[in-house]
Amino acid sequence: MKLAIVGSRTFENYDLVCAEVAKIQETQKVDLIVSGGAKGADTLAKKFAALHKIPLMEFCPDYDRYGRGAPLQRNTLIVRNSDVVLAFVAATSKGTWDTIRKAQAAGKKVIIVRV
Repeated sequence: MKLAIVGSRTFENYDLVCAEVAKIQETQKVDLIVSGGAKGADTLAKKFAALHKIPLMEFCPDYDRYGRGAPLQRNTLIVRNSDVVLAFVAATSKGTWDTIRKAQAAGKKVIIVRV
């Protein structure tokens, strides 16, 4: 299963990432971690993938191509390339909410963890 791990750029609780992914892995094998290459949750996703030897697919915003809309375009790619979205959401996580809405519209399973 392809698991997107997304969330706030200020989120730094690696233990919570591990705990939430462990819950998912009780019922599904995670074959790929998908993330967006930003600070916070995305950095923790990269760390988790490396430490657990799970391949990582990382989509960084392409500002040259999409300008200010690059992060939103990146979110579309994250959703398109994942089966499940694990979202660590803070009150100010506009980009994370964009990813959640896109995943829900695409019929993907979304797990929201408020941080």
